[in-house]
Amino acid sequence: MRQLKRILMLLVISLSFTGVAKAQYYEMASHMTDMLLPALSGNLNYKGYIEASYLKGLGEERVDFVDISTTQGVKYASWFYMGVGAAVDVMLPSVDYSHHKYDASVMVPLYADFRFFIGNQSKVSANLDLRVGAAFVFDEFPTNHGYLMEDENLYFRPTFSVRFPINKLRPKQAINIGFSYQLLLNAWESGRHWDEAKDFHNIGATVGFEW
Repeated sequence: MRQLKRILMLLVISLSFTGVAKAQYYEMASHMTDMLLPALSGNLNYKGYIEASYLKGLGEERVDFVDISTTQGVKYASWFYMGVGAAVDVMLPSVDYSHHKYDASVMVPLYADFRFFIGNQSKVSANLDLRVGAAFVFDEFPTNHGYLMEDENLYFRPTFSVRFPINKLRPKQAINIGFSYQLLLNAWESGRHWDEAKDFHNIGATVGFEW
């Protein structure tokens, strides 16, 4: 009989503890949801971008890029946004090498993003986007007379875009179509110059979606 009472007491305690644990779990989950929902819904002025670009190399030593990027950040005022982002750039040879075939290589830029809005954003408007950071080349890549080296680069990229809202109920959603310029400062190598600092210039078109 005593053994049965002990079992019943342990069962009651166990159920009580389980109930408290579940209550604490649901409370924690509720707090997490309360913290995440404002950011996801935009109540904290959160904004995200995803963009694709094609950038054509300029000059004698040049490289072409196909670029996919995403930026996440906060809109601090009606005219100013700041965030951080990352991109994956496929590097394409812009010089014809008849004697040797080179595969595409990859560069990964990591950057701070500053965006300035111009005009009424509920209508067609414009924005100027400035990216500043570092870009990492994962394999040396041929230029006209040498190689863009496997190294980190100073990365600067301004883009001027026209913004087209696509959702009247959610004006934060828009398509951006723009013109981009890109500057890389990289270690460059040739038969005559070793690890020479060299700048690479690109221009091209960018299309993106923002939310």
